[in-house]
Amino acid sequence: MDGKNVQGFYQKLYHKKLSRAALLKKRLKLQDLPSSHKKFIIIQVDGLSYSLLQDLRKTRYIPFLKKLLTHYHVNRYDPGYPSTTPFVQAGIMYNDNFNIPGFRFLDKKTQKQYTMGVAENARAIEQEISSKNYGILTGGTSIGNIFCGGAERSILTVAHLYKTESGQKKVRDILALILLNPLATLKVFYSSILEFCIELYESFLEIVTGLVRGKHFNWPFFFPYFPFFRTFVNATVREISTEAALLEMQRNVPYIYLTYGGYDWISHYRGPESLSAFTLLRGIDADVKKLYKIAKKNNYDFYVLSDHGQVPAIPFDRLYYESFESYVSKISNLQTKTLHSYDERNSRMKYVYYKLHYYYEHISFPLRIGVHTLLKFMGRQLRKEKDPRIDWKNRKQILMLYSSSLAQMYFTDSTHRCELAEIEKKYPGFVERLVSHPGVGFVIGKQGNSIEIIHAKGRVIISGKDIKFSGERFLQIYGDEKKLIKQITYFAQLKYSGDLILNGAFDGKRIIAFEHFHFGSHDSIGGRQSDAFLISRDKVSLDHVINAKELYGLFFAYHEAKKRVPSDEKLYKSK
Repeated sequence: MDGKNVQGFYQKLYHKKLSRAALLKKRLKLQDLPSSHKKFIIIQVDGLSYSLLQDLRKTRYIPFLKKLLTHYHVNRYDPGYPSTTPFVQAGIMYNDNFNIPGFRFLDKKTQKQYTMGVAENARAIEQEISSKNYGILTGGTSIGNIFCGGAERSILTVAHLYKTESGQKKVRDILALILLNPLATLKVFYSSILEFCIELYESFLEIVTGLVRGKHFNWPFFFPYFPFFRTFVNATVREISTEAALLEMQRNVPYIYLTYGGYDWISHYRGPESLSAFTLLRGIDADVKKLYKIAKKNNYDFYVLSDHGQVPAIPFDRLYYESFESYVSKISNLQTKTLHSYDERNSRMKYVYYKLHYYYEHISFPLRIGVHTLLKFMGRQLRKEKDPRIDWKNRKQILMLYSSSLAQMYFTDSTHRCELAEIEKKYPGFVERLVSHPGVGFVIGKQGNSIEIIHAKGRVIISGKDIKFSGERFLQIYGDEKKLIKQITYFAQLKYSGDLILNGAFDGKRIIAFEHFHFGSHDSIGGRQSDAFLISRDKVSLDHVINAKELYGLFFAYHEAKKRVPSDEKLYKSK
């Protein structure tokens, strides 16, 4: 055996038995899958709009995507209404989003509240959808998503975050992806320090500019845990997700869907064009580059998409010095309860606490040090608060669930969805007073087979194909009127929609958010919220898309020919 053959023999032996990937496969008891003729990896950059992506191509923040777009195609598409991640992902993964009217909503019949950031709730909604639809990730892997999409393996996916012991074992083992790689470990610590320092720097700038210019802003350390959670999500979780996707591609897993959610989270808190958000995008861009190299080497079709965009926002209570809940109570003379939480701050703290506690229980000692003190503090704060309970015996109250600049309103005096005439009879003038507030853009309600969109200066009545306008054509400021009417018609009929659906007021540049810390917003309609993108090697025509579920056929086509594409679906690859 000559020198070259000997070298080749030992290289093959190393890659098969001793490489980091080989050690991980052995630890996780994973087998390489047979090479598939057609494979895809989808990378979702949560919250990044098509328009902002194009603007960033002129900057230094996305060098790899800028280069990729010299030989890949980017297409704009409209994800639909509501412009929220669970609605979009369910549509893309299952061709169905009939039961997701927002990030938070209520089932009046069963008296159950749903929040798509809570594992139990996300799992229940996904089971409703998956029971009658085929997921595009069947036989594949879901990483960092809301839903699993039929995947055999789900890593850091909300619907299975706390599922079973086997699920916990996977998360614990996936942390080995970092610990077995010294460079990855160093990157986590470096990124953590960088994120924390940027948070301190931006906090200082916000104090100065806010006080000098009289601007509204989130005070530094607005929630005491935020800088630490930001550091954890944008450093550790992103690195785990990237390394997990790299491993899955090395195993030839045919279908992979990965979401980077950090940009969306930061944009809510700081704004979609803040230094924090752009710096985070630079890190995501570097990880996308790593994934592309392995995808190209292993013959994966490579897709990058966003689920929606964001627009600058100002919270209702910051602008009007009154909570929206208080205003509704005043004009209705009813008890009004916001089910975002018993205290919005505490709700987010509880969500973050359980996530951090889950990770804490399954990581090695060195990584525990950084979160132990934080968990103790948050635990003490949570114990001081009582868990909210809805008093369903109180038939004279309004329950409201916020999803950024979208609000679902439910009256507790019935278990059915109230119609506009019924609301007017019980509470005369309520809807009129509601839309008269400058912070409310418009209200959607049902009356028989008709859908009504009510604005302070106009009204649209949709009865099948018959559309009647009266007063001001107010929808035009929110987007293309014809498209919006189709989207609102679909949205108003979604399961679990409120008796009334409220969209924050949009002036063409900024929207009113109902959540009190959102300075970047989506979920509703208006501006770049409905401005998503798809990057692909082949040119794809998406101009006609008004609901993310219309992308389903593109990815369903990768599955076996015996799986029939639904008759109402089209494939959008251009010839």
